[in-house]
Amino acid sequence: MILSTAGTKFGAFALSAAVIAFSAASAPARAADGPKLEGPMEIFQVAPGTRPRPETTWKDGNGKTVSLKDFDGKVVLVNFWATWCAPCVRELPSIDRLAASLDGEEFKVVAISIDRGGKPVARKMLRRLKLNNLDLYLDRENTAVRGLGVRQMPTTYVFDRKGREVGKLEGAAEWDEPEAVALVKYFIDNPNHGDDPPGG
Repeated sequence: MILSTAGTKFGAFALSAAVIAFSAASAPARAADGPKLEGPMEIFQVAPGTRPRPETTWKDGNGKTVSLKDFDGKVVLVNFWATWCAPCVRELPSIDRLAASLDGEEFKVVAISIDRGGKPVARKMLRRLKLNNLDLYLDRENTAVRGLGVRQMPTTYVFDRKGREVGKLEGAAEWDEPEAVALVKYFIDNPNHGDDPPGG
């Protein structure tokens, strides 16, 4: 069988395209100029662009109103959980371990309970799980849930140092896995992620 020159060129092109497609599918997911999304972070949704800091609020364990403004200068991981949400309860220990390893001047974990029972119910769960690195935050009236558009439980958001959402993960994850820690560190180490380029 004799192939025409055109057919040979087309066949070579098709083979090259197939190789490129396979290589792209095999490589770890990566947002354009962003963090690697692999392992448990494959379902992390990087925000398509910077958004203004949401003005939503919640309460701390003393009843004081809290907002993202209170954490200016820090990357903030905001996790919504509830005692009736089994996946939430399963992932909380990993969030506690993440807080133990990274909380400081550049990063803060904010785990917000949406339990209608409020402080007594949430505090009892934190104590039962021996979560000593998580401060108590509450959204009993679902103010923050509505403000951020939470659609399922658990949901975890990451906000940059200016309080702008850089991404979210809907569902449970092990937040102390290497891939999750690397994701968080990417946003800590890249404070200009998502900013328009100069002259853009």
